[in-house]
Amino acid sequence: MATSNIETHDHLWLTSLWPEHLRFFHVLDIKDTEEEYALYSIVPNSSSGKREWAYVDRNPNERDASRGLLLLYKNPPILKNAPVDALFPVGIRVQGFVERCNLKPLGTWASGRSAASAIQFIVLTGGQDHGSVFGQYKTAVSSVVDYIYKCLNVTPPANEQDHDTMFIARRVFTKVTRSNRRVPSALERGDDPLGLCKSIDKEWRVLNKPSIGMYIPDDYDVSDGAIVPCDGMGLTEGDFVDVCVGFDIVHRRGRMGEESVQVHLKIEHVLLLASAQLAAIADDEAQTVAVQNPGLSFF
Repeated sequence: MATSNIETHDHLWLTSLWPEHLRFFHVLDIKDTEEEYALYSIVPNSSSGKREWAYVDRNPNERDASRGLLLLYKNPPILKNAPVDALFPVGIRVQGFVERCNLKPLGTWASGRSAASAIQFIVLTGGQDHGSVFGQYKTAVSSVVDYIYKCLNVTPPANEQDHDTMFIARRVFTKVTRSNRRVPSALERGDDPLGLCKSIDKEWRVLNKPSIGMYIPDDYDVSDGAIVPCDGMGLTEGDFVDVCVGFDIVHRRGRMGEESVQVHLKIEHVLLLASAQLAAIADDEAQTVAVQNPGLSFF
């Protein structure tokens, strides 16, 4: 999935405002100069910039009428094997600390409950010391949400997000329709050991799963390392992660013709950059160095 990184109003990469030990430029594919970037890969700060960057349009492949809208790049990446009519939804990379999450394969679903409301979710925060940095991520993402409402000529609802956290989720199940009934489940061995999904397979099915991985640095060269798949159930409070945030646009019409629009933040991928233990140790070491060397600043 094509993704965009966030700049500050001073044209600094927002990730550069994290303490030095939490800056993963090479992992996030952040280069030295803005000239090296395609237009789609930077989230614009201005309304006029956003109009040149992205637009809202219908997804011809979506059978759920309430979720038939997408925020798409105006100038998407050029991929050799991509179909002519390929769609490129916007994804924004956000870094933060895990406050809580449920990334189990079946998320919040349990047998006997409605599959339609089952979600996987992650709640991000700036941690104890980095709320101001994380607040800028929230502001940037909120500005894109407001832009979506503006494109649809809808007044944004009151912000229900907590001021200090960001709630990002995705639906676990997809409604089975004539067009997707032959698509096999995306569940893998061990995802549903009790076989609970068999009872609803004709109506609801897991057709997509978020990509979840972890970064393993090279012990000898900080610029190298590897990204490997991992189990989302292993993420814990305090882990420092990179989340690709998409936008789930829900458009409904009532019986009397009234319309409602809601924009939810959607999990596209989760990448563990540093475990809670490593992040805390590095934080303590940075604080110690700063105390011993008042002329140095890691923050």
